[in-house]
Formats: sequence, C-alpha cells, structure tokens
Amino acid sequence: MNSEIIFRKCTENDIDDLVKVSQQFYPEHYTHIWKNNEPSYYINLSFTQNAFVEDLKTPNIIYFLIEKENSTLGLLKIRKDEEVHHFSKAEALQIEKIYLLKQSTGLGIGKNGMDFVKDYAINLNKKAIWLDVMTTSPALTFYQKIGFNTISFYDLDYPGLKDGYREMQRMILPI
Repeated sequence: MNSEIIFRKCTENDIDDLVKVSQQFYPEHYTHIWKNNEPSYYINLSFTQNAFVEDLKTPNIIYFLIEKENSTLGLLKIRKDEEVHHFSKAEALQIEKIYLLKQSTGLGIGKNGMDFVKDYAINLNKKAIWLDVMTTSPALTFYQKIGFNTISFYDLDYPGLKDGYREMQRMILPI
C-alpha cells in the first residue's frame, strides 16, 4: 500500500472536497478563538463553495488537497506571485493557508508540506516564501524551527474574534 503524502493540485471538480475538509478542520482547531465558540464568520468567508469558486478563478491562487492512501488530510493554498518586504511578485510566493485535520497533525505532514512548497517555489525561481501566522498558534514554533523569521506584526479585525487571538506575524523564508 502506498503511504506517500500527495499534494494534488485542485480544479473546480475538487470544490466539494475542499469545502468538506475545510469545514471539518477549521472548527477542530479554531473554535476556541471565537466568541461563543462560533467560527461561522470565518468559515463563511473562506470555506464555502462560492469562496473556492472565486479563488479558483484567480490565476495567482493554487489549491492542493493533501492526501495519503486516498484519504484527504488537509489543504494548502498558495499565491504564487505575491510581493513581500524586499521581494517583488516575481520573487516571492505566499503560503496563504495550510490546514490539516486534527488526526493528521504531529505526523510530519506539515514538514512534508513545507518541503513541497519550497520545491515548488524553487521550480518557479522564487527567492522567498512568506506566510502569516497567529502569534498564539502552535505552528509558530514550527515555522521558526524550519527557518522562517518574523518581519512584522499586525492585528486581525474580524468581528467575533476574541481579543487575545488578533495578533498575526508575517514571516519570511529566503530560499
């Protein structure tokens, strides 16, 4: 049996799978950051059929389903030409989202994802990868460990988000 992690590029045919996995992983990890434990604002903003349709119409946005043994483990969203700090659009790639189902965390899949993105960026002749992460996220330490450095901070202004979870860090990894 093949136990390799696969990053499968998505098309419009994958929208139902994207909706299904995202509406599972987001509440598993983030319900606690919302007032009344109600994450529907962000789910309705980012993880609906319409949101994925619009994203997939955008040439700069690419989604990948993260799969193993025909099971979906999560998703990855990349903006392949996205300027940051001292890097132009042509030089930088943004990891906008990387989410895993709760049962898929702690298994090295995030590291596989970062290796995949790094190879993807190198193939596009990028000089940097960047992402935004919540200061309170357990992933922050992981990103630091693999070489990302914080270049700035900002606060999210989503309605219903608890105050202790608003601070974000913009991180960059030169490659």
